[in-house]
Amino acid sequence: MMQDMEYEFHPMNEEKRLMELMESARKQRDQNLREEATRKLVKLYVSQGEYFKMADEPNPHIAKRYLKKALQLQDDHPVANYRLGFLFYRDKEYTRAVYYFDNAIAGSVSEELNDTQMMLANMFLVNCGIKIAKEAIREMNDIEDNLDLDLENERIERYKKEILVLDEEIFDKMFYRKIENGNEEKISERQFSDFLPDKNQVILKSSDQGKYIQFDRYKPVSLNPKAFYTLYGILTAESYIAYSELEEIATNGSGQKVNYAYIRQIFSRFTKELPYWNQIIDIASIQNPETGRNMNGFNLREGYSSCILCRADDFLPSF
Repeated sequence: MMQDMEYEFHPMNEEKRLMELMESARKQRDQNLREEATRKLVKLYVSQGEYFKMADEPNPHIAKRYLKKALQLQDDHPVANYRLGFLFYRDKEYTRAVYYFDNAIAGSVSEELNDTQMMLANMFLVNCGIKIAKEAIREMNDIEDNLDLDLENERIERYKKEILVLDEEIFDKMFYRKIENGNEEKISERQFSDFLPDKNQVILKSSDQGKYIQFDRYKPVSLNPKAFYTLYGILTAESYIAYSELEEIATNGSGQKVNYAYIRQIFSRFTKELPYWNQIIDIASIQNPETGRNMNGFNLREGYSSCILCRADDFLPSF
């Protein structure tokens, strides 16, 4: 398993700095500075919530704590509400999940969910309603079975059928996605689990169980988020990609600062833990467009392809 490594960015230090900046702005009555510090602190909390939700060893309790901190500062933040709603949904706390999904869909004056998140938030919201309705029906059945009451059985049965006319399995097909040869499609949980790669196809897979790379007959290797997004950058790049671009992709994807030294450490791990690394990855000298100097570029070798399998709401950075 590729474990996490040290990085320069320390979220706790950044949180302390921004809180001190907010307090200083409050004392100076500098509203603009206070709003800017608050915005950055909310962004930090949301990124940390996502990090602990998707980490090598996910910690939903810490993820919830950070997302709740974000909402204490901005209660209408759409992504924070969406992420928190999903965590409660996964814990089967459907009534609480409804509250946050509803807030996420409403959005704020300046922010809203992207199209995929909006679709999924509505679907999760419907699913919550179905599950809550089913539980209510079970309770009604218990009343019918255990109490001698004068019930309007015909009316109850009619409404019971209306509540159950939709089943949550209808929505499973939208919960995962596959990105292959530049084409993206929504797939079902069964398709996600049973996917068989083509010959010479490298698979990157992300789910609640973790993140992995899989190739040919080799055993899947677990990845931490920064290693996952570094590989994502290489495998989906249309041409050779440099260190600086990989730093940005890994930073944006993982929510943690990734620098040049860290990328080099990741590559060192890849060469040791992925026996097929040199088989699938081509390294070439490319020219830096700003300085004109030569530098290393990385790309998937000719004759190989990649497939990204992930949850439909997973954030994949663009570049």
